[in-house]
Amino acid sequence: MTTNFTEPRQVKQERVLLASIVEHSDDAIISKTLDGIILNWNSAAERIYGYSAQELIGQHISVLAPASQHNEISQILERIKRGEHVDHYETIRLRKDGQQVVVSLTISPIKDTYGNIIAASTIARDITERKRAEVALQKANDELEQRVEERTREIERRRQVAESLRDILAILNSNRPLGEILDYIVAQASWLLSADASAVYHLQERDGLLNIQIQAVRGLDPDYVAGMTVPAGQGITGQAMLARQPVATSNTTLYFADLVNRDEVTLQPHQQRFLKYLANCYGAMLAVPLIVKEKIYGTISLYYHEPRDFSDEEIGLAAAFGDQAALAIENARLRTQVKETAVAAERHRLARDLHDAVTQTLFSASLIAEMLPRVWERYPDEARNSLEELRQLTRGALAEMRTLLLELRPAALTEAKLDRVLGHLTEAITSRTGVPVSLTVEGECTFPPDVQVALYRIAQEALNNVAKHAKATQATIFLCCQPGQAKLSVSDNGRGFDPASISPDHLGLGIMYERARAISAKLKIESQPSSGTQIVVTWQKAGEQDE
Repeated sequence: MTTNFTEPRQVKQERVLLASIVEHSDDAIISKTLDGIILNWNSAAERIYGYSAQELIGQHISVLAPASQHNEISQILERIKRGEHVDHYETIRLRKDGQQVVVSLTISPIKDTYGNIIAASTIARDITERKRAEVALQKANDELEQRVEERTREIERRRQVAESLRDILAILNSNRPLGEILDYIVAQASWLLSADASAVYHLQERDGLLNIQIQAVRGLDPDYVAGMTVPAGQGITGQAMLARQPVATSNTTLYFADLVNRDEVTLQPHQQRFLKYLANCYGAMLAVPLIVKEKIYGTISLYYHEPRDFSDEEIGLAAAFGDQAALAIENARLRTQVKETAVAAERHRLARDLHDAVTQTLFSASLIAEMLPRVWERYPDEARNSLEELRQLTRGALAEMRTLLLELRPAALTEAKLDRVLGHLTEAITSRTGVPVSLTVEGECTFPPDVQVALYRIAQEALNNVAKHAKATQATIFLCCQPGQAKLSVSDNGRGFDPASISPDHLGLGIMYERARAISAKLKIESQPSSGTQIVVTWQKAGEQDE
């Protein structure tokens, strides 16, 4: 008899304890029939869903879910009937006030003492705040990634600008024709400023009109523009020349229509056709004056199909291209107006002027330096990468300055020995491109000035090809010097090419052959696709014979 009374009391105590645990749980604990009718509803469920037990006991569990989830609830009940468990199921439920709450659910079958499934239990945990935090964190991460991407694109653009200006400085000091140099400047300006067309104009004022002479053009119809005249001080090009500063028009259609209709402006039929041509083809325009020797020479003009606004940065970059074009024009004038000795003296003066041009290469470095203090506190990893890029840019600028001074002052190429000037060249290429260039010199390298200059220029052109086209990871210069003889080899492990399929003018090969012929040297190019390239120059003093 004692056993019969002890067991019910123990069972009752266990039930009381279980009920207390359920009632005081932080999670909603809900029991329901296999058809979804709510049987039990604890205080945590009241707190999470806003319903009292009296309001929901006897109701179907679907009252807590949006209509779109009713079918899903039916499927879960079918799984419970088969004895399955649904663990950590996250979903949206509805509070009494209509607000949504995000809960994680663990749903299990309830069995009787015989193992039969008689009901289902649900443990619901409110994870709304956690989900909000996750969404906020994801949004912050997305914004951070977007900022990093924007900053990366900005840094890459700065690098491209610095690289382009550096290349222009190098080509300015070559012996290439003025037209070729201006074509290169126009192409670079169109690329970096995303222009649909561009041109360098030389304008001469006669009888109150500006006669347009095209000196370089990209994207425009040169036959339509050639010989055109515009009233002095009118139009975008005329205003840029008159103001001696850049002039931008974000909507050329409205601008030209207003110009044509002005009473004080008298236009000839061909001038009206020209303005209509511009208005129909281009929606925006930017003109930068070319000032040579303190005098207005013309403009560099950029055209865009669609109307657009221009930032101060874009206008400044266009002005920089204008400065380079003006410098090219001034150099060309010097070459044609004075003798070779006078040109050498003037180029020596230009070396001092162009010294400041290295600041163009440092343009990106200065921007990075300005943004570092702001970025360092919030994005230290990005700031460290920018700091490394800043170091590389400044080191490259120093090497570029040394190389530029050598190129601008011809005497410097012959005052020092060839191995020394080649050392400056390899350091500049390595700093600029990140491609390591090793230099090996054997023997005492003393050559006639013309031979030394030719060998240096061939090495320079070969390394420029490595930097721009080869996609190499390393390059090597080997210079073997003997009395009256020299052998120069420039090799790389890049993608190579088929010499038979490349025209002599491509990759500067024609220039290298010309320089070799000028000193009676032999130039040999060995290359195959995917097998790198080797350029070998052998020179022997006239009268010397191989043993």
